[in-house]
Amino acid sequence: MVLQLVGMDPSMINVDKLNNETRRRILEYVLNKGVKPGELGYEWSYVYRVRVGRVQVSDDLVKACIRHITREELVRLVGVRLEEANATPSDAVRVIRTMQVDPAYRDLVFSMLKQAFGEYLREAGAEWIVKEGDLEDFIKAKRLRGLSEKTIRDEVRYVRQALIELNWRLNPDALRDYLSELREESEYVLKHTAYSLKSLLKEVLRSRDPVLFSALYYSFRTVKPMRRIRVKLPELSQLRELFSELPSIEAKAYFMILAETGLRPSEPLLLGLSDVDWEHGVLRIGKVTATKRAFIAFLRPESVKWLKDNYMPVRDGFVKLKYDAVKADYLHVNANAEDWASRLIPFNRDRLRREIKKTARAVLGRDFELYELRKFFATWMISQGVPESIVNTLQGRAPPAEFRVLIEHYWSPRHEELRQWYLKHAPKVCCVD
Repeated sequence: MVLQLVGMDPSMINVDKLNNETRRRILEYVLNKGVKPGELGYEWSYVYRVRVGRVQVSDDLVKACIRHITREELVRLVGVRLEEANATPSDAVRVIRTMQVDPAYRDLVFSMLKQAFGEYLREAGAEWIVKEGDLEDFIKAKRLRGLSEKTIRDEVRYVRQALIELNWRLNPDALRDYLSELREESEYVLKHTAYSLKSLLKEVLRSRDPVLFSALYYSFRTVKPMRRIRVKLPELSQLRELFSELPSIEAKAYFMILAETGLRPSEPLLLGLSDVDWEHGVLRIGKVTATKRAFIAFLRPESVKWLKDNYMPVRDGFVKLKYDAVKADYLHVNANAEDWASRLIPFNRDRLRREIKKTARAVLGRDFELYELRKFFATWMISQGVPESIVNTLQGRAPPAEFRVLIEHYWSPRHEELRQWYLKHAPKVCCVD
Protein backbone atom coordinates (compact mmCIF):
# COMPACT_ATOMS: atom_id res chain seq x y z
CA MET A 1 0.00 0.00 0.00
CA VAL A 2 1.36 3.44 -0.96
CA LEU A 3 1.12 6.11 1.73
CA GLN A 4 -0.21 9.31 0.19
CA LEU A 5 1.45 12.28 1.88
CA VAL A 6 -0.31 15.60 1.95
CA GLY A 7 2.08 18.27 0.72
CA MET A 8 2.55 21.83 1.88
CA ASP A 9 1.17 25.04 0.46
CA PRO A 10 4.24 26.67 -1.16
CA SER A 11 2.62 30.10 -1.07
CA MET A 12 3.05 30.05 2.72
CA ILE A 13 6.80 29.36 2.55
CA ASN A 14 9.52 31.96 1.93
CA VAL A 15 11.90 30.24 -0.53
CA ASP A 16 14.03 33.30 -1.35
CA LYS A 17 16.81 32.27 1.03
CA LEU A 18 17.22 28.75 -0.40
CA ASN A 19 20.47 28.40 -2.34
CA ASN A 20 20.60 26.39 -5.54
CA GLU A 21 22.28 23.38 -3.89
CA THR A 22 19.45 23.08 -1.36
CA ARG A 23 16.86 23.53 -4.10
CA ARG A 24 18.43 20.74 -6.15
CA ARG A 25 18.46 18.50 -3.05
CA ILE A 26 14.70 19.08 -2.65
CA LEU A 27 14.13 18.29 -6.33
CA GLU A 28 16.14 15.06 -6.14
CA TYR A 29 14.25 13.99 -3.03
CA VAL A 30 10.89 14.54 -4.69
CA LEU A 31 11.91 12.69 -7.85
CA ASN A 32 13.22 9.77 -5.79
CA LYS A 33 9.81 9.57 -4.12
CA GLY A 34 8.39 8.69 -7.52
CA VAL A 35 6.97 12.10 -8.51
CA LYS A 36 7.15 12.53 -12.29
CA PRO A 37 8.34 15.78 -13.92
CA GLY A 38 4.90 16.08 -15.53
CA GLU A 39 3.34 16.17 -12.06
CA LEU A 40 5.58 19.15 -11.29
CA GLY A 41 4.45 20.86 -14.48
CA TYR A 42 7.77 20.46 -16.36
CA GLU A 43 9.13 18.28 -19.18
CA TRP A 44 11.78 15.59 -18.70
CA SER A 45 14.31 17.50 -20.80
CA TYR A 46 14.07 20.62 -18.66
CA VAL A 47 14.33 18.70 -15.40
CA TYR A 48 17.37 16.84 -16.78
CA ARG A 49 19.15 20.14 -17.50
CA VAL A 50 18.39 21.26 -13.96
CA ARG A 51 19.72 18.04 -12.46
CA VAL A 52 23.04 18.19 -14.33
CA GLY A 53 23.54 21.83 -13.39
CA ARG A 54 22.93 23.51 -16.73
CA VAL A 55 19.90 25.40 -15.38
CA GLN A 56 19.28 26.89 -11.94
CA VAL A 57 16.32 25.60 -9.87
CA SER A 58 13.74 28.35 -10.23
CA ASP A 59 11.34 29.56 -7.52
CA ASP A 60 8.43 28.03 -9.40
CA LEU A 61 10.10 24.62 -9.67
CA VAL A 62 11.08 24.43 -6.01
CA LYS A 63 7.57 25.52 -5.02
CA ALA A 64 6.15 22.77 -7.21
CA CYS A 65 8.36 20.29 -5.36
CA ILE A 66 7.23 21.60 -1.95
CA ARG A 67 3.66 20.64 -2.85
CA HIS A 68 4.75 16.99 -2.69
CA ILE A 69 6.53 16.94 0.70
CA THR A 70 5.49 17.42 4.29
CA ARG A 71 6.69 20.12 6.65
CA GLU A 72 8.86 17.62 8.53
CA GLU A 73 10.51 16.45 5.30
CA LEU A 74 11.23 20.03 4.27
CA VAL A 75 12.88 20.78 7.62
CA ARG A 76 15.13 17.70 7.24
CA LEU A 77 16.13 18.69 3.71
CA VAL A 78 16.81 22.34 4.51
CA GLY A 79 18.25 21.85 7.98
CA VAL A 80 16.21 24.67 9.53
CA ARG A 81 12.56 25.64 9.66
CA LEU A 82 11.89 28.12 6.88
CA GLU A 83 10.30 31.45 7.62
CA GLU A 84 6.59 31.24 6.89
CA ALA A 85 4.73 33.98 5.06
CA ASN A 86 1.84 34.12 7.53
CA ALA A 87 -0.77 36.85 7.27
CA THR A 88 -0.75 39.49 10.01
CA PRO A 89 -3.76 40.74 12.01
CA SER A 90 -3.61 43.88 9.85
CA ASP A 91 -4.05 41.68 6.76
CA ALA A 92 -7.13 40.09 8.33
CA VAL A 93 -8.63 43.48 9.17
CA ARG A 94 -8.00 44.66 5.60
CA VAL A 95 -9.75 41.57 4.20
CA ILE A 96 -12.78 42.08 6.44
CA ARG A 97 -13.09 45.75 5.52
CA THR A 98 -12.87 44.90 1.83
CA MET A 99 -15.60 42.28 2.29
CA GLN A 100 -17.83 44.92 3.87
CA VAL A 101 -17.74 47.18 0.79
CA ASP A 102 -17.26 44.69 -2.07
CA PRO A 103 -20.02 42.02 -2.40
CA ALA A 104 -18.11 40.08 -5.10
CA TYR A 105 -14.99 39.91 -2.92
CA ARG A 106 -17.16 38.89 0.05
CA ASP A 107 -18.70 36.00 -1.92
CA LEU A 108 -15.22 34.85 -3.00
CA VAL A 109 -13.87 34.82 0.56
CA PHE A 110 -16.92 33.01 1.96
CA SER A 111 -16.67 30.42 -0.81
CA MET A 112 -13.00 29.79 0.00
CA LEU A 113 -13.73 29.59 3.73
CA LYS A 114 -16.52 27.05 3.20
CA GLN A 115 -14.21 24.88 1.12
CA ALA A 116 -11.35 25.02 3.63
CA PHE A 117 -13.21 25.18 6.95
CA GLY A 118 -16.75 23.99 6.32
CA GLU A 119 -16.96 21.92 9.51
CA TYR A 120 -15.48 24.66 11.65
CA LEU A 121 -17.80 27.30 10.21
CA ARG A 122 -20.83 25.15 10.97
CA GLU A 123 -19.70 24.73 14.56
CA ALA A 124 -18.77 28.41 14.93
CA GLY A 125 -22.16 29.31 13.48
CA ALA A 126 -23.83 27.49 16.39
CA GLU A 127 -22.50 29.97 18.94
CA TRP A 128 -24.14 33.03 20.45
CA ILE A 129 -21.98 35.70 22.07
CA VAL A 130 -24.31 37.22 24.65
CA LYS A 131 -24.13 40.92 25.51
CA GLU A 132 -25.40 42.90 28.49
CA GLY A 133 -27.99 44.43 26.16
CA ASP A 134 -29.38 40.94 25.57
CA LEU A 135 -30.02 40.55 29.31
CA GLU A 136 -31.79 43.92 29.31
CA ASP A 137 -34.01 42.71 26.46
CA PHE A 138 -34.65 39.52 28.45
CA ILE A 139 -35.77 41.51 31.49
CA LYS A 140 -38.08 43.71 29.36
CA ALA A 141 -39.68 40.65 27.74
CA LYS A 142 -40.31 39.07 31.15
CA ARG A 143 -41.89 42.25 32.48
CA LEU A 144 -44.18 42.44 29.46
CA ARG A 145 -45.35 38.92 30.33
CA GLY A 146 -46.28 40.13 33.81
CA LEU A 147 -43.76 38.11 35.81
CA SER A 148 -42.96 39.30 39.32
CA GLU A 149 -39.71 41.18 39.93
CA LYS A 150 -38.53 38.40 42.24
CA THR A 151 -39.02 35.75 39.54
CA ILE A 152 -37.20 37.92 37.02
CA ARG A 153 -34.31 38.52 39.43
CA ASP A 154 -33.97 34.79 40.13
CA GLU A 155 -33.89 33.87 36.43
CA VAL A 156 -31.39 36.61 35.60
CA ARG A 157 -29.19 35.47 38.49
CA TYR A 158 -29.04 31.89 37.16
CA VAL A 159 -28.46 33.12 33.60
CA ARG A 160 -25.73 35.56 34.59
CA GLN A 161 -23.87 32.95 36.65
CA ALA A 162 -23.97 30.55 33.69
CA LEU A 163 -22.76 33.24 31.29
CA ILE A 164 -19.85 34.12 33.56
CA GLU A 165 -18.82 30.45 33.70
CA LEU A 166 -19.16 30.14 29.91
CA ASN A 167 -17.33 33.40 29.15
CA TRP A 168 -20.60 34.81 27.73
CA ARG A 169 -20.45 32.39 24.78
CA LEU A 170 -23.21 29.83 24.31
CA ASN A 171 -22.68 26.82 22.07
CA PRO A 172 -24.06 23.27 22.33
CA ASP A 173 -20.90 21.57 23.64
CA ALA A 174 -20.14 24.27 26.21
CA LEU A 175 -23.73 24.20 27.47
CA ARG A 176 -23.72 20.43 27.89
CA ASP A 177 -20.36 20.48 29.71
CA TYR A 178 -21.51 23.23 32.07
CA LEU A 179 -24.84 21.58 32.85
CA SER A 180 -23.02 18.30 33.52
CA GLU A 181 -20.98 20.08 36.18
CA LEU A 182 -24.12 21.51 37.76
CA ARG A 183 -25.82 18.13 37.79
CA GLU A 184 -23.07 16.68 39.93
CA GLU A 185 -23.17 19.54 42.41
CA SER A 186 -26.87 20.39 42.72
CA GLU A 187 -29.95 19.05 40.95
CA TYR A 188 -31.84 22.09 42.21
CA VAL A 189 -29.42 24.59 40.68
CA LEU A 190 -29.28 22.51 37.50
CA LYS A 191 -33.05 22.56 37.10
CA HIS A 192 -33.38 26.32 37.49
CA THR A 193 -30.30 27.13 35.41
CA ALA A 194 -31.45 25.00 32.49
CA TYR A 195 -34.94 26.50 32.64
CA SER A 196 -33.60 30.06 32.81
CA LEU A 197 -31.22 29.52 29.88
CA LYS A 198 -34.02 28.12 27.73
CA SER A 199 -36.15 31.11 28.69
CA LEU A 200 -33.37 33.49 27.62
CA LEU A 201 -33.05 31.70 24.27
CA LYS A 202 -36.81 31.85 23.64
CA GLU A 203 -37.31 35.47 24.64
CA VAL A 204 -34.24 36.99 22.95
CA LEU A 205 -32.72 34.73 20.31
CA ARG A 206 -35.69 32.95 18.71
CA SER A 207 -36.94 35.97 16.74
CA ARG A 208 -33.44 37.14 15.78
CA ASP A 209 -31.94 33.88 14.53
CA PRO A 210 -34.30 30.88 14.40
CA VAL A 211 -31.59 28.51 13.13
CA LEU A 212 -29.11 29.37 15.89
CA PHE A 213 -31.96 29.31 18.41
CA SER A 214 -32.87 25.73 17.45
CA ALA A 215 -29.23 24.57 17.62
CA LEU A 216 -28.84 25.91 21.16
CA TYR A 217 -32.34 25.37 22.55
CA TYR A 218 -32.53 21.69 21.64
CA SER A 219 -28.94 20.90 22.66
CA PHE A 220 -30.05 20.26 26.27
CA ARG A 221 -33.19 19.43 28.21
CA THR A 222 -34.66 21.11 31.25
CA VAL A 223 -35.49 18.20 33.53
CA LYS A 224 -32.84 15.78 32.24
CA PRO A 225 -30.08 17.88 30.63
CA MET A 226 -27.90 14.82 30.16
CA ARG A 227 -29.00 11.49 28.75
CA ARG A 228 -29.93 8.98 31.44
CA ILE A 229 -28.50 6.15 29.34
CA ARG A 230 -25.37 4.99 31.10
CA VAL A 231 -22.42 5.13 28.73
CA LYS A 232 -19.61 2.68 29.39
CA LEU A 233 -16.63 4.72 30.48
CA PRO A 234 -13.47 4.40 28.36
CA GLU A 235 -10.72 2.12 29.59
CA LEU A 236 -7.29 3.43 30.55
CA SER A 237 -5.72 1.88 27.45
CA GLN A 238 -8.23 3.73 25.28
CA LEU A 239 -7.45 7.04 26.98
CA ARG A 240 -3.75 6.47 26.37
CA GLU A 241 -4.45 5.78 22.71
CA LEU A 242 -6.66 8.86 22.50
CA PHE A 243 -3.91 10.97 24.08
CA SER A 244 -1.32 9.74 21.58
CA GLU A 245 -3.61 10.41 18.60
CA LEU A 246 -4.53 14.01 19.48
CA PRO A 247 -3.34 16.38 16.74
CA SER A 248 -1.87 19.19 18.85
CA ILE A 249 0.34 19.52 21.92
CA GLU A 250 -2.13 21.91 23.56
CA ALA A 251 -5.03 19.45 23.15
CA LYS A 252 -2.84 16.72 24.66
CA ALA A 253 -2.01 18.94 27.64
CA TYR A 254 -5.66 19.82 28.32
CA PHE A 255 -6.76 16.19 27.90
CA MET A 256 -3.97 14.86 30.10
CA ILE A 257 -4.75 17.30 32.92
CA LEU A 258 -8.45 16.37 32.85
CA ALA A 259 -7.80 12.61 32.70
CA GLU A 260 -5.09 12.53 35.39
CA THR A 261 -6.73 14.95 37.86
CA GLY A 262 -10.47 14.42 37.43
CA LEU A 263 -11.10 18.16 37.38
CA ARG A 264 -14.20 19.66 35.80
CA PRO A 265 -13.66 20.63 32.14
CA SER A 266 -13.70 24.35 32.97
CA GLU A 267 -11.24 24.24 35.89
CA PRO A 268 -7.87 23.85 34.11
CA LEU A 269 -8.79 26.94 32.12
CA LEU A 270 -8.98 28.96 35.34
CA LEU A 271 -5.31 28.36 36.11
CA GLY A 272 -2.71 31.07 35.80
CA LEU A 273 1.01 30.35 35.65
CA SER A 274 1.29 31.52 39.26
CA ASP A 275 -1.19 28.78 40.26
CA VAL A 276 1.21 26.02 39.18
CA ASP A 277 3.73 24.67 41.69
CA TRP A 278 6.10 22.78 39.40
CA GLU A 279 8.23 21.55 42.30
CA HIS A 280 5.41 19.71 44.07
CA GLY A 281 3.29 19.06 40.96
CA VAL A 282 0.41 21.09 42.37
CA LEU A 283 -2.37 22.92 40.53
CA ARG A 284 -4.07 25.48 42.75
CA ILE A 285 -7.56 25.96 41.34
CA GLY A 286 -8.58 28.11 44.29
CA LYS A 287 -12.27 28.05 43.39
CA VAL A 288 -14.57 27.74 46.41
CA THR A 289 -18.19 28.67 45.68
CA ALA A 290 -21.62 27.52 46.81
CA THR A 291 -21.65 24.60 44.39
CA LYS A 292 -18.03 24.14 43.28
CA ARG A 293 -15.21 23.70 45.76
CA ALA A 294 -12.24 22.43 43.78
CA PHE A 295 -9.15 23.93 45.32
CA ILE A 296 -6.16 21.77 44.61
CA ALA A 297 -5.06 19.05 42.19
CA PHE A 298 -1.84 17.12 41.65
CA LEU A 299 0.21 15.87 38.72
CA ARG A 300 2.81 13.11 38.60
CA PRO A 301 6.48 14.16 38.17
CA GLU A 302 6.52 12.54 34.70
CA SER A 303 3.52 14.60 33.64
CA VAL A 304 5.05 17.78 35.03
CA LYS A 305 8.22 17.10 33.04
CA TRP A 306 6.19 16.45 29.87
CA LEU A 307 4.35 19.74 30.30
CA LYS A 308 7.56 21.69 30.87
CA ASP A 309 9.46 20.04 28.00
CA ASN A 310 6.71 19.72 25.39
CA TYR A 311 3.77 21.97 26.19
CA MET A 312 5.29 25.11 27.72
CA PRO A 313 7.55 25.97 24.73
CA VAL A 314 4.51 25.75 22.42
CA ARG A 315 2.39 27.73 24.86
CA ASP A 316 5.00 30.47 25.33
CA GLY A 317 5.56 30.75 21.57
CA PHE A 318 1.82 31.06 20.98
CA VAL A 319 1.46 33.82 23.57
CA LYS A 320 4.44 35.70 22.14
CA LEU A 321 3.01 35.43 18.62
CA LYS A 322 -0.56 36.46 19.49
CA TYR A 323 -0.03 38.93 22.36
CA ASP A 324 0.02 42.08 20.23
CA ALA A 325 -3.15 41.00 18.41
CA VAL A 326 -4.98 40.30 21.68
CA LYS A 327 -3.80 43.59 23.13
CA ALA A 328 -5.00 45.47 20.02
CA ASP A 329 -8.45 43.87 20.54
CA TYR A 330 -9.20 43.58 16.83
CA LEU A 331 -12.46 41.76 17.58
CA HIS A 332 -13.60 44.44 20.07
CA VAL A 333 -14.32 41.98 22.88
CA ASN A 334 -12.54 44.03 25.57
CA ALA A 335 -9.83 41.39 25.90
CA ASN A 336 -7.40 41.70 28.81
CA ALA A 337 -4.10 40.81 27.17
CA GLU A 338 -2.17 40.53 30.44
CA ASP A 339 -4.73 38.17 31.97
CA TRP A 340 -4.82 36.08 28.79
CA ALA A 341 -1.02 35.88 28.59
CA SER A 342 -0.80 34.70 32.22
CA ARG A 343 -3.09 31.67 31.72
CA LEU A 344 -1.63 28.18 31.80
CA ILE A 345 -3.94 27.28 28.89
CA PRO A 346 -4.46 30.40 26.73
CA PHE A 347 -5.74 28.40 23.73
CA ASN A 348 -9.33 28.48 22.50
CA ARG A 349 -11.36 26.05 24.57
CA ASP A 350 -13.80 25.23 21.78
CA ARG A 351 -10.98 24.25 19.46
CA LEU A 352 -9.40 21.99 22.11
CA ARG A 353 -12.76 20.37 22.82
CA ARG A 354 -13.36 19.88 19.11
CA GLU A 355 -9.98 18.16 18.61
CA ILE A 356 -10.53 15.85 21.58
CA LYS A 357 -14.06 14.87 20.55
CA LYS A 358 -13.11 14.26 16.93
CA THR A 359 -10.19 12.04 17.96
CA ALA A 360 -12.33 10.25 20.55
CA ARG A 361 -14.92 9.49 17.90
CA ALA A 362 -12.23 7.71 15.87
CA VAL A 363 -10.73 5.85 18.86
CA LEU A 364 -13.91 4.96 20.77
CA GLY A 365 -16.30 4.76 17.84
CA ARG A 366 -18.86 6.99 19.56
CA ASP A 367 -19.52 10.53 20.74
CA PHE A 368 -17.53 11.51 23.81
CA GLU A 369 -18.18 14.08 26.54
CA LEU A 370 -15.23 15.63 28.38
CA TYR A 371 -17.06 15.10 31.65
CA GLU A 372 -16.52 11.35 31.23
CA LEU A 373 -12.89 11.96 32.23
CA ARG A 374 -14.02 13.20 35.63
CA LYS A 375 -16.21 10.12 36.12
CA PHE A 376 -13.39 7.89 34.92
CA PHE A 377 -10.97 9.39 37.46
CA ALA A 378 -13.35 8.84 40.38
CA THR A 379 -14.17 5.28 39.29
CA TRP A 380 -10.50 4.44 38.79
CA MET A 381 -9.34 5.84 42.14
CA ILE A 382 -12.07 4.03 44.10
CA SER A 383 -11.29 0.78 42.25
CA GLN A 384 -7.67 1.17 43.43
CA GLY A 385 -8.78 1.28 47.05
CA VAL A 386 -8.60 5.05 47.59
CA PRO A 387 -11.10 6.15 50.28
CA GLU A 388 -14.09 8.01 48.93
CA SER A 389 -13.33 10.96 51.21
CA ILE A 390 -9.92 11.38 49.56
CA VAL A 391 -11.43 11.19 46.08
CA ASN A 392 -14.09 13.73 47.02
CA THR A 393 -11.47 16.12 48.35
CA LEU A 394 -9.30 15.78 45.25
CA GLN A 395 -12.30 16.39 43.00
CA GLY A 396 -13.84 19.21 45.00
CA ARG A 397 -16.91 17.40 46.34
CA ALA A 398 -15.99 17.67 50.02
CA PRO A 399 -17.63 20.15 52.42
CA PRO A 400 -15.91 23.53 52.95
CA ALA A 401 -14.32 22.37 56.21
CA GLU A 402 -12.19 19.92 54.24
CA PHE A 403 -10.72 22.81 52.30
CA ARG A 404 -9.93 25.12 55.19
CA VAL A 405 -6.47 23.70 55.87
CA LEU A 406 -5.72 23.67 52.13
CA ILE A 407 -6.64 27.34 51.87
CA GLU A 408 -4.92 28.56 55.01
CA HIS A 409 -1.57 26.86 54.42
CA TYR A 410 0.74 26.85 51.40
CA TRP A 411 1.89 23.33 52.25
CA SER A 412 0.71 21.16 55.11
CA PRO A 413 0.53 17.51 56.20
CA ARG A 414 -2.92 17.42 54.62
CA HIS A 415 -1.46 18.45 51.27
CA GLU A 416 1.19 15.74 51.52
CA GLU A 417 -1.34 13.10 52.51
CA LEU A 418 -3.48 13.85 49.46
CA ARG A 419 -0.40 13.97 47.24
CA GLN A 420 0.78 10.53 48.37
CA TRP A 421 -2.64 8.99 47.73
CA TYR A 422 -2.57 10.59 44.28
CA LEU A 423 0.96 9.54 43.32
CA LYS A 424 0.34 5.94 44.36
CA HIS A 425 -3.02 5.41 42.65
CA ALA A 426 -3.82 8.07 40.02
CA PRO A 427 -4.31 6.90 36.41
CA LYS A 428 -1.34 7.35 34.08
CA VAL A 429 -2.35 8.62 30.66
CA CYS A 430 0.80 10.52 29.74
CA CYS A 431 4.41 9.34 29.94
CA VAL A 432 3.77 5.62 30.32
CA ASP A 433 6.83 3.37 30.20
